[in-house]
Amino acid sequence: MKIIGVTNRLLCKNDFFEQIEYICKQNLYALVLREKDLDDKTYEEFAVKCNDICTKNNVLFFINTKINIAQKLKIKNVQVSFEDFITNKETLNSFDTVAVSVHSLSEALTVQKFVEETSQNIFLIAGHIFETDCKKGLQPRGIEFLKEICANVEIPVFAIGGINQNTIKQLKGINIEGVCLMSELMKKSQSDFLDNV
Repeated sequence: MKIIGVTNRLLCKNDFFEQIEYICKQNLYALVLREKDLDDKTYEEFAVKCNDICTKNNVLFFINTKINIAQKLKIKNVQVSFEDFITNKETLNSFDTVAVSVHSLSEALTVQKFVEETSQNIFLIAGHIFETDCKKGLQPRGIEFLKEICANVEIPVFAIGGINQNTIKQLKGINIEGVCLMSELMKKSQSDFLDNV
C-alpha cells in the first residue's frame, strides 16, 4: 500500500524540515506540501526545500493548490481540489501527475471521464473517511463511500482523513492504491508505522 504524506508543520514536535527528512527516509510514495496558511513567498521557500529533500529520497513531491508556484519552480506534480481541477483543466495538462480531491461519486466519475478522454496521469484522493481533527465537526464519509468510489472508477484512489494505526485496518480488502497521512507522520519522530502498513 502506497503512503502519501500531507504536511502540517503546526503538528511537528521537531524542526519541520528535519521531520520531512525523517518521513521521506521511510517507505513514502509522495509528499504533499499543504501549509495553506503560508503566504506565497514563504510557501515557495518551503517548496524548494521540501522538493530537494524528496528528490534526494526518491519521493514524489506535490504542490498543494498553488499551481502558479508549481509552474514557477518547475515542479511537475500538483494536488488540487475538485473545483480547482474543473477551473484549471487546460493548465493542469502541463503537469506530470495531478492528484484531485473528491468528496462524491459524481466528482470521481467526472475526473474518470476526463482521464479517459485525455490519458492524463491523475489519481483521486477520496475523503474524509474517518473522523479527523483536520475536519472537526464535519461528518466523515465513511468506508462505504470509499468502496463506492473504488467500485466505479479505474484510476487510482487514495483514502484520506483520520487514518492511523487503528483505522487503517478497516481499509484492508478495499481496492485502494494507498492512503494519505498527516497526523501520523507529522507528530512522530521515531516511528516504524510506515514499515507496518
